[in-house]
Amino acid sequence: AAGTHLPRKMFVRLGGIPEPPEGYVAPLGASRNTWTNIYKNKGRIDYCVAQFGFLTNRLKCIDKLTGGPFLE
Repeated sequence: AAGTHLPRKMFVRLGGIPEPPEGYVAPLGASRNTWTNIYKNKGRIDYCVAQFGFLTNRLKCIDKLTGGPFLE
C-alpha cells in the first residue's frame, strides 16, 4: 500500500510516546494520531501474536483488546 511521508513536526509527544522511527511511512490517509495508536497498542498486538498461531485468531484477540476494528 502506498504511504505518505508526514512531516516530523506533525507528530506530537503524548504521554511520553516518542516520535516514529526514522523512515516511518504512515499509511495513505493516516492522521497524525496513527503513530500514537500503533505505539499504544504495540503491547496488545505483541501479546496476541505470541498467544495465537492463526491470523484470524490474532485479529479476534486484537479486536477484543482494543474494543473494535480500529486501534485506540
